[in-house]
This record gives sequence, structure tokens and C-alpha cells, in this order.
Amino acid sequence: MNIKKEIIVNKPAKEVWEVLGDQFPDAYKWARGLDHSQGHGDPFDGTPCNNRTCEVPGFGKIQEAIRKFDSNKHILAYEVTHGFPGFIASAVNTWKLTPQGFNTKVEMNMEMQTKGIKGAIMGPMMKMNLSKTVAGVLSDLKTYVETGEPSEQKAKEIAKASMKAA
Repeated sequence: MNIKKEIIVNKPAKEVWEVLGDQFPDAYKWARGLDHSQGHGDPFDGTPCNNRTCEVPGFGKIQEAIRKFDSNKHILAYEVTHGFPGFIASAVNTWKLTPQGFNTKVEMNMEMQTKGIKGAIMGPMMKMNLSKTVAGVLSDLKTYVETGEPSEQKAKEIAKASMKAA
């Protein structure tokens, strides 16, 4: 299963990369569907860590390991290594930033392989749900980079999480 989406962010690639690449451990600050994320491991080609743990509400914790981090070409790829259901054989997410004048084209390509009968059955539904999620995460990144604030959807998630904690 392959999901490709793109969006134009009205900021230079350097500013988008600061959030997406340089702040890799802190995706929870802007990306919907993450209650928390934390970096672990040794630095990796300029990153502060080589993997992160993400807390996904209703799902649990997933572990992501960086597979490519290129600050010059603005390419980030990471693989989910732990935490997905057994019918998912692999999941790699690749981000690429392309300068377009003052703006930046952000491309996200999620490649996921399922296995077994359960994977064959769940695959189409997962693709539909993940396609919506990917579009939302791209929108979240755009809003955060352009305004310095989380998107409306992410702000609602933050408020809901703080209500539970109180």
C-alpha cells in the first residue's frame, strides 16, 4: 500500500526543515494523532537522535527509526519498527522538501506492506483511513510552520488531553 500526498507551505524549506527534520523528536507538538513523542538513541547524520517513540491515543506506543536524514536535500525517512499490529510487515514514511521560490513543496510518501489474510482484509480500510490522516498531518505541518501555533485540530487534541490529565 502506498499513500502519496503533498502540500505547499508558505515558508522557505529551511524553516520547514527546522520543524520536520531538526525537531524530529518533537512531532507531537504539531502533528495530530500524537499525544507525545520522544527521541532516543545516538545522533544520526545531524539529528539529535536516531529513533523516537510516539504515543498514539487508542493505539499505544510505536517506535520509529530513522533510515535517511539529509539536511542538504531535505529528505527524511523513518520506519516503524515496533508497535504496529502483526499483520503489518513494514511501514516506511519518506518526506521530501522542494524549494519553490519563497515557498516549499512538502511531499510525504507512506509505504506499508501488509501480510496474511488479516492484512489483505484490513489493507483497503487502512489505506482509506491513513490517506485522511496523512492529509491532516501535512495540513498540521503547514499551519505550525507558517504560524508557530498548532492547527485547530491539533489544538483540540491538546485541550482534550489536558482535560483528561486534570
